[in-house]
Amino acid sequence: MSGQSKLLKWAGSKSQISDRLSPFLRFDVPYIEPFCGSAVFFFENSPETSHLNDLNSDLIGFFRQTKSAPDEVWEQYAAIPVDEQSYYSARTRYNEMEQSPEKAGHFIYLNHFCFNGLYRTNRNGKFNTPYGAKLKVKKKLDCEAFRRFSGVLQNAQLHSLDFEDFLLQLNPTGSCIYMDPPYFTNDERVFGEYGANTFKGHDLERLFSVSHALSGKNRVVISYKNCSEFSEKFCGSIVGEISVTRNVGGFAGRRKVEKELVAVLDNQ
Repeated sequence: MSGQSKLLKWAGSKSQISDRLSPFLRFDVPYIEPFCGSAVFFFENSPETSHLNDLNSDLIGFFRQTKSAPDEVWEQYAAIPVDEQSYYSARTRYNEMEQSPEKAGHFIYLNHFCFNGLYRTNRNGKFNTPYGAKLKVKKKLDCEAFRRFSGVLQNAQLHSLDFEDFLLQLNPTGSCIYMDPPYFTNDERVFGEYGANTFKGHDLERLFSVSHALSGKNRVVISYKNCSEFSEKFCGSIVGEISVTRNVGGFAGRRKVEKELVAVLDNQ
């Protein structure tokens, strides 16, 4: 779906560097993402077989509803006005809903018009990102674009599990596994989108272990912040470094360039 508008905004999205990361990936074999987020590479390359996983069950719920009921989801999304009062009303309503096309429509509306595309929740798991369309209103996706995204999702199996549980249950062979986990480092403070304890040092150890376990029969590609923990752990597998421009604190006027490391494990 190259050239189409993105389905979702997402903190840490690889859309701006997809052309530099894609050469490390393969899309002619089953494609697997344990931390899929907005699934940029999946939508850009439309692999025939995919498994998308994310710990955020509301994100996966949105993908599931978009896959099975795109018109109903789009109608809910299109019906909500873009203004601050409507946004906060929709946010309150969203936090009260069970999974449904209506909730999925609210999910994408909130994603498009919240501050900087951040999916942030409070301690009770309620979405609480503030309104972000005060200065520039994003144009809504039309129904035809939404149907095209739904069409790509027909080739995806969707999961919401811990990344290691997901990979061990799937036990893939002959696949390309791309992992872009939340960043943990003691070198500096890192924003935790899903909460402060989403990904820590022991999770990086688990990532290393499962990557090596699966690399004998699959191609495993990992992108991660250039930090001591990752560079030391994956030193024998790092194949490149990519510069990424980030908005400091989510503000477009405060940008900095960071380095991300790319590791490839492929013993086939």
